[in-house]
Amino acid sequence: MSEIDGDHKNYLNKAYKNFSELVYVVSAKELEFFITKGEFTSYFNDRMKKILSEINEEKNENLNVGVFFNTKGEITLIDAEIVGKYIEDNFSLKMMEYYKNTSLNKVIKEIVNGSEKSKEDFILISYSILYVTLNQLYKTVSCKKTSLIIYRNRYALEDYRKDDCTIVIAVLLILEDLCKYIGINRYRMVKGIKEKIYK
Repeated sequence: MSEIDGDHKNYLNKAYKNFSELVYVVSAKELEFFITKGEFTSYFNDRMKKILSEINEEKNENLNVGVFFNTKGEITLIDAEIVGKYIEDNFSLKMMEYYKNTSLNKVIKEIVNGSEKSKEDFILISYSILYVTLNQLYKTVSCKKTSLIIYRNRYALEDYRKDDCTIVIAVLLILEDLCKYIGINRYRMVKGIKEKIYK
């Protein structure tokens, strides 16, 4: 296996009862694998503080160990699973809004058995949701230079030079796994969202 499709992808061989659980696992694993350094937005910092205080009020402190703040109240360290959970919740919520309160599992079933158009719509909608979500999370992100080159090439983005390139690739990594799981290959995925990325 190549460095890109290495052992960290074995979670795709598992059966998930709920598609949202896959979103959570994929997001946590791919971001942990790809992002070497990230600075979180004040929105996400505030959101985490609120969640942690709610947990502390309930005297159930199991999430507390996964988030550390500096003296300015900014997250300095966070467990990848907490980030994955945040993305899962947001993805499920936005999908339900878009598909008019249809459960995510039902939406996925209809996409798997649906038309080419429904698959294209799913790719575009998922990309938009994930892109907005990661921008809510991260103020800045960085990855290894070699990873950036490899993935630019993998997703045919060699000439993409905007500041959000690292976020775009992070979104594509998550989306590629979700698409692969439901039988949509990478080439079709990239073809479906190329225009949206370059807008």
